[in-house]
Amino acid sequence: MNVAPRPVRLVVATAVFSADGLSAVAEALPECASVDWVPIPYDNGRGPTDLPDQWRALLAEAHILLGFAEQFPDLSTLAPRLCWFHQGGAGYEKVDVAALSRHDIGFVSAAGAGATGIAEFVVLAMLSLARRASDYYRAQQVRQWQRFPSAELAGRRLTVVGAGEIGSRVCRLGAALGLDVTCVRLRTELGAPEGASRVVGPDAFTSILPVSDVVVLAAPLTAQTNLLLGGPELASLPAGALVVNVARAGLIDHGALREALVAGRLGGAWLDVLPEEPLPPDSGLWDAPGLSISTHNAVAMGSYPVNLGRQCARAVAIWLEGGPIPHAVVDVPPVPDDLAAAIGAPYAGGARTI
Repeated sequence: MNVAPRPVRLVVATAVFSADGLSAVAEALPECASVDWVPIPYDNGRGPTDLPDQWRALLAEAHILLGFAEQFPDLSTLAPRLCWFHQGGAGYEKVDVAALSRHDIGFVSAAGAGATGIAEFVVLAMLSLARRASDYYRAQQVRQWQRFPSAELAGRRLTVVGAGEIGSRVCRLGAALGLDVTCVRLRTELGAPEGASRVVGPDAFTSILPVSDVVVLAAPLTAQTNLLLGGPELASLPAGALVVNVARAGLIDHGALREALVAGRLGGAWLDVLPEEPLPPDSGLWDAPGLSISTHNAVAMGSYPVNLGRQCARAVAIWLEGGPIPHAVVDVPPVPDDLAAAIGAPYAGGARTI
């Protein structure tokens, strides 16, 4: 029996995915949409070269791409039918969003797909730093029975920079741990996220640092947040303060951070994002006292591709139904007339229940 092809074509254009993620996309997509996989390796932002002909053919038919847009400097050529791009991560500072807009290609961030896991990772980092987990580990490695004085998080003052999907969850979890939470957000008129006892704008950031025992960075990298924590800001923190960055490396002056750790002014820091990735073996950050490094790993959860796949599938359904897609950085254009005619858009089928 011949089966009519599904007119809406979604292509997952990255090798940074999983079989479970692909299944999640396929299971959650509307009935009129199909998904194909083009496993292009991620190479830190350099565009793909020498694509096999079968991959190029799939890209040429795609209405939606899921992957990392910074790898495709020639999107309008590779994917002439493309309506919008669903980024594989929340960040997009490497993406030429202006070029996408000029070509009438929408762009959607994956904000929220990994937010719960990253917020949990922040809790891991804060507790590990506060209770000196790395010292216990080192003592165990050399079979030394040692005790290390530490202090609980409860009662300390936490400042969360950013009130997006991640920052909002960190506020809630921080409050649950007994921290007094202040949130720094761009739009203070939206109020304090759940768990935060107060909200301040960026102009009050430096004034809040002297009363911040823990600082968590969960904001995007912009011209306003670049080097947000420089030498003067780090010096203004209370003695023994903790710093956690799960956002972007550009928010911190790493030379100043190392100096503060070596001088013993800070109680510790945790970096999940680094100025160079991979971090060179000769970097002075590796042996900075009190610094824990994770290899951009906060989002490396088995659930992430599944969450991302379902998020993208929901966005496809919203697009076909004519609604606004959450986290759209560049407005997604309406469904093209020929595609609308083929599926009867605005489409009432929606995403499948999963």
